[in-house]
Amino acid sequence: MNDVKAVQKLLAPYLGKKSIFPSSMIKFKFAAVMITIHFTNRRPNVILIKRTKLVKNHAGEISFPGGNFMKVDVEMLKTAIREMGEEIGIKVKSNQVIGHLKAERTLSSRYVIYPYVVILDNIPKITDTNYEVEKIIDAPLIPLLKSREDDIEHAIEFSIPRLPKFTYKNEVIWGATARILDQLIEPFSKDIHY
Repeated sequence: MNDVKAVQKLLAPYLGKKSIFPSSMIKFKFAAVMITIHFTNRRPNVILIKRTKLVKNHAGEISFPGGNFMKVDVEMLKTAIREMGEEIGIKVKSNQVIGHLKAERTLSSRYVIYPYVVILDNIPKITDTNYEVEKIIDAPLIPLLKSREDDIEHAIEFSIPRLPKFTYKNEVIWGATARILDQLIEPFSKDIHY
């Protein structure tokens, strides 16, 4: 599991391939994120960001790079690609994205989030932050997935049993981001040894 092709093969059965266009349902807002798995250090790492306290929604939380759908994007994949470039400066093309996982709804706002997956041999060192991004987190994927625990606090608060949470270097990942990460547990279960 030390290369792009092996991870693509593992994830393939779990990914959707069709284009997704936002719904006209007014009660929801739509966003897309990019799950960037890379092998810069010869093992699978995943990129997350810590949002600044200055942003309107989910301030200070850990998320995947991504953001709100804009009409100019036309489809959700374009949103994920645009937002990834804006937030962490990594540019990818549509044909590099291998598919998407199941959409997740946020618990504390009315967002439906579409998670796309790109697997890269390597990425440039990311050091710049901006108005939206306080910190970039480049986490080893398997140890991150192994950190899964039940999120008792939010399970009680939202009356939803078995919510996941993950931890990396004292940063707690919960909510929609944790539920998206949780979708990666099954494909990598052989490496996680649950």
